[in-house]
Amino acid sequence: MPAVVVPDVVLLEGIMAVAAAGTRLGVAEAALPLLLELPGVRAAAVVARAGSDLVVQGCAGYDCASMGPGERLPLDAGLPVTEAVRTDRTVVRGTGPSWVAAPFRRRGAGGLLLSLTGAPPEDVAPVEVLARAVGDALLRVQDTELALADLARLTASTASGPQVDPALDPALAVVARSLPLDGVAGGDVLLALPDARGGSWLVAADVCGSGPTAAVVARSVATAVRALAPYCAGPAALLAELERSLRPDVAPGSFVTALVVHLGRHGTAVSSAGHPPPLLLRSSGAEVLAISSGPPLALETHSGEPREQVPVELPPGGLLLLHTDGLVDRQGARGADPLALLPAGAPDDATTVVEAVLAAAERAGAAADDAAVMVARVPVRH
Repeated sequence: MPAVVVPDVVLLEGIMAVAAAGTRLGVAEAALPLLLELPGVRAAAVVARAGSDLVVQGCAGYDCASMGPGERLPLDAGLPVTEAVRTDRTVVRGTGPSWVAAPFRRRGAGGLLLSLTGAPPEDVAPVEVLARAVGDALLRVQDTELALADLARLTASTASGPQVDPALDPALAVVARSLPLDGVAGGDVLLALPDARGGSWLVAADVCGSGPTAAVVARSVATAVRALAPYCAGPAALLAELERSLRPDVAPGSFVTALVVHLGRHGTAVSSAGHPPPLLLRSSGAEVLAISSGPPLALETHSGEPREQVPVELPPGGLLLLHTDGLVDRQGARGADPLALLPAGAPDDATTVVEAVLAAAERAGAAADDAAVMVARVPVRH
């Protein structure tokens, strides 16, 4: 049979289609039509190695069950394609009908099998080029699948939700809830921690974005806050140390907003890094505390200037509400007034407030981002 002639543009288009596929099945579906267009080819299959077997990823033109997708071919079966993968060399058999099997030449990962009605081609180079392209694409898909599996496992380990330290002053009666956009884990952080001086830390943070990637950075935020808080004199100092810790973990163009409240024996102080201000609920009504937000953490344009720390007067027994912007940035209602989400009647129960606020947010529109809310009671100091 004469050499297989494949125009360069056709070969290039085929390789590009294969490379663009995002799944194993997609790679096979992109490669098979091009293989069937080769002169004399009546059937083709794409196989990938799995242990001591080859597994058919996709096929076209075969009517026998042994070459169907998902079928396993033992490497020692003596078939053209198993021999090609086992020896990492192209195998040609028969004079008409005939078979050509080309390995991927990529870590023994698999190969292509062509069944021809007549004699094999004199030049199998185009088939070998396609085999390498298919092998590269399948390896990329495999590496992506492994990376996503690792990320999913890591995400599962980060999906612990808000963290309220059991050693926290019980008088704070902290209630916290988070609603990741994907329902599993997201980029919101809520922490309530005691300090060694008899005070307490309340921290809300929001990693830019949502999903597994944001969850990984959120875990870094929570870990860093726990490690740094015992050594920081106040909220502004904690934000400064947190920013230094996070910069290596935050991708260029991304950022983290954060709000830190420290309730001490001699007063309360607040500092913000681009985060929504807290709400104060008391029997006479509710208000948004006037806090200068400042730039987010790890923002490339931030000059590193000290952040403002504001002392605030909180009425004993009042409720302090921290939240992330996903609570008010709903689809079709971006930047809604958080006060509008509060229940009527100034309830003094933290659980009632949290549940009512989340329900009101859901009614305001579908979620567009992760959402989180934490309510703490201002302790009465004697």
